[in-house]
Amino acid sequence: MQMLFKIQPYCFILYLLFIGVCLGATLASGAFSAPAIFQASSIVPNLEISVFQSGILMTSIFTKLNTLLNVLAIFILLYEILALRISGTKLAPLLGFISVILIFLFTMYYTPYVLEAQKLGEEAVANATFDAMHTQSVYVFKTLMASLCLLFIVRLLKADNGYKDR
Repeated sequence: MQMLFKIQPYCFILYLLFIGVCLGATLASGAFSAPAIFQASSIVPNLEISVFQSGILMTSIFTKLNTLLNVLAIFILLYEILALRISGTKLAPLLGFISVILIFLFTMYYTPYVLEAQKLGEEAVANATFDAMHTQSVYVFKTLMASLCLLFIVRLLKADNGYKDR
């Protein structure tokens, strides 16, 4: 247990760094890539790309992001369970568990649904059911970004307060 206390600052830095990287990746994929991909034909002259094809490109980006997010979810679970047992604080672990639920909801429920619909063709994504699922996935993704941001801030503020006491 004493070794755990010696490596804790390094794990904490790695934890914050990993959350920051994933926050940046979610922001880049959602806010930067999506508009460029779905407006590609207006950006590049004479580019003939449909919304369905743009969706396939976007899904390719999200499947890569999902791998990163799933690794983060496991890291959050491990770190927050240990932190809960050691420190007893409840806000950061709660935010961590909410983030994990949102990550797994996005990566293991919404993304497979979109992939399956895309395999069925354009008709499968051009209906109200798909639109509703896609809208839900966007809300989950935005909420995930917010929860990760809050987790990052809460953990950073707790560290700042901890160093002021020393």
